[in-house]
This record gives sequence, structure tokens and C-alpha cells, in this order.
Amino acid sequence: MAKVHITLVGGQPAPVYHGIVATQPDKVVFIYSESSLDAVTKVKREIQISVDEQPPLDTTDPQIIMERAKSLAETYKNDEVTINISSGLKSWSHLFGRVFDAVPNASVIYMDQNNVLWDYRTMEKKTDFLFDMDVLFRLQGNALTHFVSYSDYTEEDKKTMDTLINARKYNCGSFNKLMTLLSKEWEGKLNNQQSGCFSISENNFVEWEKPDFVRLTLNTKKYGNQEFLMESPHAVSMAFHTAWFEYKVARMLSHWRYAKDIRLNCIFPPKNTNSVKYPKNEIDVVVNTGTKILFVECKTQINSSTDIDKFRTAVKNYGGMGSKALFVTDNVMNDLQKEKCRESGIIAFSLQDTTIGSNKKQELFKILEQELFNINTK
Repeated sequence: MAKVHITLVGGQPAPVYHGIVATQPDKVVFIYSESSLDAVTKVKREIQISVDEQPPLDTTDPQIIMERAKSLAETYKNDEVTINISSGLKSWSHLFGRVFDAVPNASVIYMDQNNVLWDYRTMEKKTDFLFDMDVLFRLQGNALTHFVSYSDYTEEDKKTMDTLINARKYNCGSFNKLMTLLSKEWEGKLNNQQSGCFSISENNFVEWEKPDFVRLTLNTKKYGNQEFLMESPHAVSMAFHTAWFEYKVARMLSHWRYAKDIRLNCIFPPKNTNSVKYPKNEIDVVVNTGTKILFVECKTQINSSTDIDKFRTAVKNYGGMGSKALFVTDNVMNDLQKEKCRESGIIAFSLQDTTIGSNKKQELFKILEQELFNINTK
């Protein structure tokens, strides 16, 4: 008696793949339409299991759908069968469910967004199988190959972050002009030169040498000149474009019990070039929670509400329906920004928000855990 897994396939390949991983069958049967063939192809690349090749199935005609279900039930009547109805069309789920629920050697199963497998014959659940974040990215058609692991950062990098925070407090205006709001000319030098110097006045300038040296000098009328010296493995990459803030958020999340793997500076290049020079999209931080991916956008403040829209689109494209989204700002979000986050299914969190308690880290973890296992509706 072989273990045969019949799986309906729609636009979301993740529950199809996870159903196969959870049941560990000897053979897989994909039920798909012409429009979901691409999802089948992606899942096949990730498995090393025999496949019973089937032609595409009609999407609407109940007679044709029922005939396919009955034919497969007859073909595998002497085997141990599981039928995964998590993906695919509702018409398929209903009719295949009717047929196989009446077959004694079969179990109808469902994989939810928390990667919990539910067996509708025994009414029991199964959770003890591996969630692979990299596989999910590949299934979504966007492999994540360009990133920095949180574990690569050192205590010296932490000192660099602290120094940058102090420098920003010392003279925020000059800091932003030198380190954050770079002109096209400065951007080009930073991207293409090994070392350089940016200056906005005699006493406000920054010198840098990749990858590990930054010297920043800032001036205020009240306190005069102050030098901020940074030497660490990621000093230059952290100093510019508020990457220090992304690292600050990642450090907070590293203490969360559900954070299994944290990656920063996640770049999704175009498929035809695989080049990071002109990325298709960038995600500040991604976290493998063990059951799903948490996408994190980090900004000291939101300058345009379109930032929220872009982030929401990226999460859906790269993480699928089951992923979660967190938008973290340093400055407090206004009511419109908070409302847009709520409408987009994004968790909003501001480090300077005095209404959420003094222990920001624990408050963030509490909010995340309230939302992590909720099912996304859109």
C-alpha cells in the first residue's frame, strides 16, 4: 500500500508544498488548471517525489470535476490517500471533498496559514514539520539570495549604531544632510568609490572608507565641534540611509522568542539579471518565525503614505497570503498613516509613541504575538 497525496493547486503554491512536506507521500497527484500550471512547476522543483501526471482540469463543469475525482478514487482504492483542499478552486474543494470523504482509505486535509495541517477525518492537527523560508521565496518566484544575516553583525557594529544615534541627536539637521538625504552625486560616489568625503560646511563633514571606517564631524553653535568615530565590519553600510535604524529594529526582534532567523538588507533582483545594482525590490528586515515570514519595514519617519502601499504590495508578492507585515518608525505615525496600515493588514509600531508603555521591546512582542497566528483575510 503506497501513500498517495492528491493536492488541489491554485494561485498560492505554499500550502500545496507544505501539505506534501507534512504528509511525506510516495506519490503526488496535482489537480490544476491552465492558469495554475506555473504553481505546479514551482512545487515540482522543490520535491523529489514521484508524480502521477494529470492533464489540466476544467474549472467550472461539475460533471467533469466529479469524474476526475471518482477516477482517482478508483485508481488509488488500495492505497493510503490524502487529499489536500487548501489551494485550488472552491468548486474543486467541494466536489473532491465529497468524493474522498466517503472513501474509507482517504483523508481530506487542510493546511492553514499558520502551517498547521488539519485532518478532517480524525479532526486532529499536525505541526511538527519544517518551515523553510527560502523555499517559500522560491515558490513565490522570488528567491532571496542577497541579504545580510543578523548573526554577521558584531558588538563593534552595535557600538557603531550607538555612535550614530548619538550623532543624530547632537545635530539632526546636519546628520540627515550628510548621512541620509544624499544627492545623486554623493549617492554615485558612495556606490562606486572605495572611500570618500562629504561636506556641507567646514565643520560638518563625513569621511568614510569601505567597509569598516567612518569619521563624522558635526558642529553646533552651543557645543561646537564633535567628532564621532566608527570602526566596525558594517560601519559604512550602517552609517548611510538609516541602515542603523534597521539594525536597531533587528536587534529588538532578535530577543523575540519566535525569531528563528533574521535577515537585513534583503534585495530581490530582476529575474533576468540577478543584479543587485538595480533591485526589483528591497525589504529592510525579514524574520522566519518558524511557521511564517514576518516582513519588516523600518523608517525613522514616513514621508509619503505611498511607502505603506509599496510595502503592502511587496509583502503579498514575496511572501504570499500567510505572511505578516510590520512597519516600524522612530517618530510617531499620524492617524492617517495608522489607518492606512490597519486597512492594509500591516502592524504599525512607533518607538517614540508614549501611549504604548515604556518598555518598547516587550510592547512590540506583545503586539506581534497578538497578531502572528491570526489568519489574513486579504
